[in-house]
Amino acid sequence: MINIQRYLSESEVLKVIEKYNVHNIVVHEKKVASNAVVLFDSIKQNYELSAVDREFLKYSALLHDIGYFIHKENHHEHTKYIILKEPSLDKLPNEIRFILAAVAGSHGKSIDESIGFYSDKLKLRLLKLIALLRIADALDHTHNLNVSLIGIKVRNEALRIKITGQGSEHILKKLKKKSNLFSKVYRIPVLVECF
Repeated sequence: MINIQRYLSESEVLKVIEKYNVHNIVVHEKKVASNAVVLFDSIKQNYELSAVDREFLKYSALLHDIGYFIHKENHHEHTKYIILKEPSLDKLPNEIRFILAAVAGSHGKSIDESIGFYSDKLKLRLLKLIALLRIADALDHTHNLNVSLIGIKVRNEALRIKITGQGSEHILKKLKKKSNLFSKVYRIPVLVECF
């Protein structure tokens, strides 16, 4: 995968999310990006993940909910549409732009169909990033920002996540559902403890 930072800076991505900020969704997007990077950094030594993958995940997380600008329903599809049409992202090569739109737009229930057209190796990398994005999003799915990560590690053949904060128990169901892809792609279960 090509390094996205060669074409687009984080400050430019932040301008895009500010442009499409409704219901203060930008705060959620930044929290999800932070969670995604923490998750990535906690598992990268156990899996074939690179610094390029990390930045791609971060940008995807920052952009994942810009589709709310159009409408909350089907915002995943709207996110993809905005990424593909936003003029400030025109400097991205088409390959990167399509992949960014597919990853960011796949943070919900379904995986973007276009991912199926990539090589098996690239498809697996993208599924690994989508799996991390889904967990990071689930950790703040209520958009209340009350839940904090206090520990993540791969131990005893499981991803173990420790969370704390008001409402932690309410995200467990969502987290279990959104961690299915992670368990499938990384081949380990996700176990969550609330403190």
